[in-house]
Amino acid sequence: MRTTISLPFAAAVLSAALAICSPVAAQDASKTAPAAAKGDAPKPIIASEPTVTTALYGSWTLRCMQLPPSQGTEGKTARPAAQSCEIIQSVQLQGQAQPIAQIALGRLPNDKDFTLTALLPVNIAIPGAVQIFGNGKSDAEAKSMLTLAWHKCSAGACVATAKPDAATLAIFRKEEAGQLRFVDASGKVLGIPVSWSGFEQAIDALAKKD
Repeated sequence: MRTTISLPFAAAVLSAALAICSPVAAQDASKTAPAAAKGDAPKPIIASEPTVTTALYGSWTLRCMQLPPSQGTEGKTARPAAQSCEIIQSVQLQGQAQPIAQIALGRLPNDKDFTLTALLPVNIAIPGAVQIFGNGKSDAEAKSMLTLAWHKCSAGACVATAKPDAATLAIFRKEEAGQLRFVDASGKVLGIPVSWSGFEQAIDALAKKD
């Protein structure tokens, strides 16, 4: 098993499932206003397309979407510029084209706490526990078990979320590997390795973006 980053997959997590991106991202910048008739007030200028930047930190990618301001009439700003950032790791099984799972960490609008989101395949058991173990161990050796709550399922994926506290994030920072566990539709417990390589640098870079 190897850990890879899939940015198109990541974008789907943020825009559709996590809603980490600002609501202004939902505006359709591709639509143009109808031509103004003679004597009508000038129409607002449509903002340009958002820009996306990425930076790699070990097994984690910092992804930021910058939404440009839109100009209203008479040069006034109708919407200020906005930026939304998160760190992402996708887990891909060797020989498979698509990731089997993805983890993203970011802040929801107007929320000072981090939200961790796991995107999982639809062949899962609901209700069923989704957990992240900070050191990948179980039972007495487990460190920082984070339990995620199911959020929703859509075509091709199910989403579970949790708010890790400072102690949990501290474990993620210092450990080398963890594990994401969930129960599939057959009742089998599946454990997916999570790499913490670069997590400390990635979350520090993320904090500077807020």
